[in-house]
Amino acid sequence: MARKTKEDTQATREGILDAAEACFHEHGVARTTLEMIGARAGYTRGAVYWHFKNKSEVLTAIVERVHLPFMQELERTSTDQRDTPVHDLRAVMIHSFIELSEDERLRKTMEIMLRSDASADTKVLTELQQAGFRDALDRMERALRRAQDLGQLREGADPKIAARMLHATVLGVLHGAMVEPDLMDLKRDGMLALDMTLAAYVKEGVFVPGTVPEPLPEA
Repeated sequence: MARKTKEDTQATREGILDAAEACFHEHGVARTTLEMIGARAGYTRGAVYWHFKNKSEVLTAIVERVHLPFMQELERTSTDQRDTPVHDLRAVMIHSFIELSEDERLRKTMEIMLRSDASADTKVLTELQQAGFRDALDRMERALRRAQDLGQLREGADPKIAARMLHATVLGVLHGAMVEPDLMDLKRDGMLALDMTLAAYVKEGVFVPGTVPEPLPEA
């Protein structure tokens, strides 16, 4: 038998994660087993265990492969190499809404992350949600503090409060789109809600409401 290359191993791992996403979305985290994931991916249970010790590790890997790229983009919104933190923050959020609306697999992952059912594995999901909440909030606040330093926030605006309201707005749009996708459009309503929240804290002229901004330049 030919020895597996690093690329083969990575492809197997990604195939397992893709299958796990489908199973978690269809059956819920609590009712999904590693055997189900292996069968869906076309691998034995042993192959799944070779990559992941348990279901919690699978769940963590699924969340991280979506979470980490988003957080890296969010991190760039507060850099001192650019003087457009509000524009950049808005660009990251709007393009995330667009991605979610157009990428079914990404949207299913979001829905898994927003759902909750009672099991030991979903306690892990809750911990991941809490960590993600804190990380996103921290990055939003840093971007808004940078905006304040640049004189882009309204007089008296508190970056900490603004970040909380912005984060709550984003979560509200995501939950709404998950519960009633025919009523809540991620692209349309996501931009509208984001712009209305930003307008309460950001000076007029700092960003152009109702327009899709250019994505952040490549790092």
